Amino acid sequence: MQNDLLELWKEWWTGDIWIAPWSRALDGLSVEQASWTPDSARHSIWQLVNHLIFWRGVTLERIAGAPPSDREPTHDEQFAQPRGVTEAAWEDARQRLRDSHERMLRAISDDAIPKDRLRYHLAHDAYHLGQIMQLRALQGLPPVL
Repeated sequence: MQNDLLELWKEWWTGDIWIAPWSRALDGLSVEQASWTPDSARHSIWQLVNHLIFWRGVTLERIAGAPPSDREPTHDEQFAQPRGVTEAAWEDARQRLRDSHERMLRAISDDAIPKDRLRYHLAHDAYHLGQIMQLRALQGLPPVL
């Protein structure tokens, strides 16, 4: 299972997989496109990126031995609004996603780390990648291949 999970996680970034790769899903998006929502009750691409970073961080902290929090994270913590809607802030969010992807790869590669929690990120992250693709489509952006 570890090798399959590791290969899928690698391919998901590079584009050697049958779904849209992370490396291209966010490339070329402007700040306006990343922060756009179809409705005030919906999340933006940027918020979804922040959500992924948040939960990857929680997983990585837990497998490193941090105790679970005694409270549930709030919606605003999980889907943080961008603090500054600038190109630099958007690039920072994209870099943090890349960094979290690399940290997940290292964790998956480590034979000493149980994979139970890590494997659930494939489904979780794929779900949110689908949302990102839908938000791109709603903005009239071309599909990511």
